[in-house]
Amino acid sequence: MPGLILGVDVCDDYTQISLFDMESFDAQAVGFGEDEKVLIPTMVCKKKGEDTWLIGEEAYRVALFGEGSMVDKLVKLVSREGTATIEGVMYTAKEMFQTYLEQILDIPRKRTGEREIVSVAYTIREVRPGIMDLLVEISENLGIPRERVHILNHTEAFLFYVLSQKQDIWSNQVCAFDLVDHGLHYYELGVMRGRRPQVVEAIHEELEEGFSLELLETPSGERLADRILSACARRVMDKKVISSVFLTGKGFENPQWPEDFLRFVCNKRRVFGGQNLFSKGACFVAFDSLQKNSSYPYICICEGRLRSQVAMNVQYEGRQRQLIIAAAGSNWYETKAAVTFVLDGTDQVDFMVTPVGSPSSNRYTVDLAEFPRRPAKTTKVEVIVSFTGERGMTVRVFDKGFGELFPSSGKMVRRDFYI
Repeated sequence: MPGLILGVDVCDDYTQISLFDMESFDAQAVGFGEDEKVLIPTMVCKKKGEDTWLIGEEAYRVALFGEGSMVDKLVKLVSREGTATIEGVMYTAKEMFQTYLEQILDIPRKRTGEREIVSVAYTIREVRPGIMDLLVEISENLGIPRERVHILNHTEAFLFYVLSQKQDIWSNQVCAFDLVDHGLHYYELGVMRGRRPQVVEAIHEELEEGFSLELLETPSGERLADRILSACARRVMDKKVISSVFLTGKGFENPQWPEDFLRFVCNKRRVFGGQNLFSKGACFVAFDSLQKNSSYPYICICEGRLRSQVAMNVQYEGRQRQLIIAAAGSNWYETKAAVTFVLDGTDQVDFMVTPVGSPSSNRYTVDLAEFPRRPAKTTKVEVIVSFTGERGMTVRVFDKGFGELFPSSGKMVRRDFYI
């Protein structure tokens, strides 16, 4: 398959890139700079007196020597629609973020000589509609069509990374500790047995025990951090059958310092360390999106995924059928459905919403009393369903009329539901 398949983990402190290797069928980390570092600082620097922008460690070095102006924490800056004034010119966060991402995406291009990106999945710790829309817009500005762009949060990326490993790694529960400068994050995955299709659920928790990584700069600080981590691990892993533990984040670049913590988590468990867990998970999703049949035949429940199935009861070819509008476990941001049908003696549209694991459904109704009164089977409607989150559903129903005999009124009814 020609073209690049990428996973890009964009955080306020560092960005990481993974490239899908078609020979090994695995995601490979892509380093940057002469030392091939996989942790690329999320910052830009404009050289003084030049229209030249640098990123990463090079941006930091140039700014350190006073040869340029640096802007960091780009994700946070974009989220609050901030600006920066450099040499008397005001730049928007969007402009600087686009400059940064353009150079980030050029790294695997230069490495492989391949220019076209056939699929890219971005992962951010916590995604919000604003920054998701911006990532799509920037990607389109950089020549990547919308349908090739996917956006996940870290919990989703963790889930798909684990499911991409050998099954014995996730035979029981799996957890990950992500230690970064702004906190300690815990992820956990478990499989609900006895269901078809299987349900896989992942959770994320930002732990109160987080500490600044400056604590690790002294031996006494390392010992204190080790005690904090050990107590934390005992609390969150207590009475759980966990088969594998993943350690990631800059705090675990040197994974040997927390001796007591390692002694506990390594007891009868497999422990893995590395810095590309989330970007690799995103990379697997980018590859899977190109396949006719998914490699993940599971209902995946976590932040960013629908927790319920949404369906409609319709009549088709003389039989009552259930039309699935949105499947449980779908990425809410990418899920949208449009259906057109004829009303038969009713002035409402009903949706049956079934939470995962529930034997019963909840009914949600859109009243169409605003539409013109017409005889049965003479009103065609278009129903568009989209989502604003795992539990936020928006329904829009358009009156299409019925040919020349009953022209459309142009009316539209919108309803928002918490499902």
